[in-house]
Amino acid sequence: MKVFYFFIVGLVLSFSNFAQDAAINIGGTNLSIKPETLAEELSAGKLVTSQLMGTAKLLPNPRLQNYVNLVGRHIANQTERKDLPWSFGVIDSTAVNAFAAPGGYILLTSALIQLLDTEDELASVLAHEIAHVIRKHHYRVIRKQQMLEFGMNAVEIEGADNVKKLSGMVAQILARGLDKSAEYEADRDGMVYAARAGYDASSMLRIMEKLSEATAKDEATQLLISTHPSPAARQSALSAVVNADIEKAGVKSSASARFSLIFEK
Repeated sequence: MKVFYFFIVGLVLSFSNFAQDAAINIGGTNLSIKPETLAEELSAGKLVTSQLMGTAKLLPNPRLQNYVNLVGRHIANQTERKDLPWSFGVIDSTAVNAFAAPGGYILLTSALIQLLDTEDELASVLAHEIAHVIRKHHYRVIRKQQMLEFGMNAVEIEGADNVKKLSGMVAQILARGLDKSAEYEADRDGMVYAARAGYDASSMLRIMEKLSEATAKDEATQLLISTHPSPAARQSALSAVVNADIEKAGVKSSASARFSLIFEK
């Protein structure tokens, strides 16, 4: 049984990134892996978002919510997936964190907003989360786990027991976080997206400095620190990939001060 289990794990990891059908013949039987679809990605995104919204509600500040959506949508329009039904929100939470659900559902915590000082910094945070969606980081992790839990050909999970099981699986993924390479990738891509949108591309480095000042003992930052590489490591990785174009974007944008007008601390 263990041999078969590890074989299936290897098979899922080998084919999980294929956009088209992949198949392997075992003893005359073709085992196929369902291709990625937008409908499935959006469905996974709604499940993740419902999990997050079950623990925290949207901050009752329509002006701020609209502002974050406008900034987020502007950045998303600089990407190759601008047609996704992007949605951005700020949830009422004392934890410093942000979440990117498959399909373009992105949530920031009110505590994270409190940590920011400019629209450039807000743009950098949103661009990082947008990059996770563009790269399908969470979606592909969910697909891997779904195939392990429900079988190679699982498409839709029906029945209360299965939905509950899938919800528990998603909760574990959110608690564990992505691997370090995905976070570094989102940092790099996010810096590019922010620069394309006309923002100060170096703002992400300043955010890393702010997070470095926080300690793991700070209850507000514990979850972020536990699910991400250290701020110092992220800052070092970002500094290594800064190019001439990004350096040119390393100036405060004309919209930077607008943040303080929208969000009064």
